[in-house]
Amino acid sequence: MIETERLIFRYLKDDDLESVFYNYANDDEVTKYLTWPTHKSLYDTKMIFEFWKKEDEIIKKFHYFLELKNTHELIGSIALASIEKDVPEIGYVIGRKWWNKGIMTEACKKFLEVLFDSGFTRISIKADVENIASNRVIEKCGFKFIKKETVDVPLKNKEILCNYYELDKSEWNK
Repeated sequence: MIETERLIFRYLKDDDLESVFYNYANDDEVTKYLTWPTHKSLYDTKMIFEFWKKEDEIIKKFHYFLELKNTHELIGSIALASIEKDVPEIGYVIGRKWWNKGIMTEACKKFLEVLFDSGFTRISIKADVENIASNRVIEKCGFKFIKKETVDVPLKNKEILCNYYELDKSEWNK
């Protein structure tokens, strides 16, 4: 089991559908900077559940849902978004109710530990340049800014300007 002081990292369960929808996926503010659109109904969330179940095995292995230890509420997720040339790119989401409490920084630091302990030697992440909070989390976790790049977001039918970061295991401070 993977856990931190406040969180349990776990895999998706079928009965998580409503928690994912109501705790973060249906909130326009939460999804504002994400690559996927706000879920308008439980059906949207059900469709993404089906997609997650079919993900590539390596991606699926590193797709964790974040549960608060004290309330057992599912509040977000952290996962590999992709792997390119043996460098995984991570992504995360957390419900607005839990913003600005250091929870995602805590989750991200633990996830980095899991990935490095699994044999990855470099990890990347992108964040919309306008997403100040996410860029702060990334920097607190030790990532180094590499460049700005325009990213195509097909599910939202737009392009966004992102900050691209990397973290090498040799430079990582737990």
